[in-house]
Formats: sequence, structure tokens, C-alpha cells
Amino acid sequence: MLLWIGILGFSAQSMAAKRALVYQGPGACEDGCYDAAFQVAAQAGFDPVFVRENQLDANSSDADRQALFKDAAVWIQPGGKSRTAMNVITSKLKLAIDSFVTAGGGYVGFCAGAFSSTRYVGTSRDLGFGFMPGKTILYRNVNHGAEIIPVTWDGKIRHVYWEGGPHLSRLPEGRAQIVARYPNGQVATAKSIHGKGRIFVTGLHPEAPQDWREYYQMQDPDGLDQDLAVEMLNWVSSSGLN
Repeated sequence: MLLWIGILGFSAQSMAAKRALVYQGPGACEDGCYDAAFQVAAQAGFDPVFVRENQLDANSSDADRQALFKDAAVWIQPGGKSRTAMNVITSKLKLAIDSFVTAGGGYVGFCAGAFSSTRYVGTSRDLGFGFMPGKTILYRNVNHGAEIIPVTWDGKIRHVYWEGGPHLSRLPEGRAQIVARYPNGQVATAKSIHGKGRIFVTGLHPEAPQDWREYYQMQDPDGLDQDLAVEMLNWVSSSGLN
């Protein structure tokens, strides 16, 4: 506990920086993932902006990088295909994202964005961002592609949309705080520190709008969970011990 408190002593970027950069390139599912992330960022009070995989390339200057991240508070990596995303995002953009987070920016990852947050994407050898300690492994305790799963989030049962997301494994003691667990006890959601920046990832889709549930004709006993996504965004862009 003392180690975790010490880690949180790092100050994240000020809430004066209100832009949320939302990845919209290949690997972010086109049937609503980046739109849902965009909408929940707006709901949280940010000014969301879509960013493509090649927004910064070999010809981009330092001024281009500064312009892209000017007044940004958080990078959001939405659901989709994490390996595709990590293989198409340019090296210059990856380095810029790493520098942004290390210097105090926030990173929020939903589903595929959680897979992308660790050193390797899931159990593959494709490199992820390396922000989150430990590993990400597909959560398999489900019957089909999409589910409303009862998870324990901050000690309370919440029924949250899930579709192919990971659980987090081998989280080093003192370097990550577990926020939510799946019914089998595996970690669904966790937060951590990278440099001076804050990381909050989940294998779930708390940002999911109602039409996702309607598409699969799924009943959700406690309704939308976008307040949890807002909680994630607000935490990575705040400072202190909360």
C-alpha cells in the first residue's frame, strides 16, 4: 500500500488541458468503437479529436507533434483489433504518444485498448505501448462473442458490456491498482502510473451505448455504464491520491 501511494505521488497533467485524442485508424472497429469513445469523452467534459494512424510520419516535424498534443489531457485507444492498430500506427506517432504519457498525459484503453497497453499485445509477440505492467490475456469465461457480464467494480456489482476483451495478469504488487474483477476473479480493470502519466484500462466496454445492447438483443439489469468510462477519463487527467 505504501508503495502504491508513493507511485500516485506523481502529478498528472492539469485539468486545464481538455482535449481528448481518440484513435480512429485501422484496428479501431468502424461499427461504433471510436464513436463511443468520442461521445463518452465529450460527456466527461473533454474536447474530443479523432487521430489517424499516420497523423505523424517520417516527414512530420517537432512542431507537428506539438500541435497534435497541444492542450491534450488523454489519449483514448478504443475497441477493435489491437494487433492491427499497433502494427499500423507509425513509429513517430507511437513515440509521441509515449512521450505524452510519460510527461504526465493520460491513457485510457477500452477492450482492444487494454490489449495494446501492455508490453506485448495479448499473448502475441506484437509490441504494445508498454504503459501497463503485467500481461493481457483474452477473457474466455463466456458463451459467445458479446455478453453483459456482472463484474465487481470498486466493490459494487455492475453489469457491463463485454466483447472479446482481456483480463490483466501478472500485475506487479505496488505498481497497479485493481479496480474490477470478472466473475471468476480475474482482473477486468486496473489503473497504474507510467512516468508522470496515468493509465486506466479495462477489458470491458463501459463506454458502450444502448444500441450495442439492442443489436444483440441483450438485457442489461442496471443500464448504461458510461459513468464508469467517465470515471476512467477523469482519473487519468487529474492529480493527487484520489
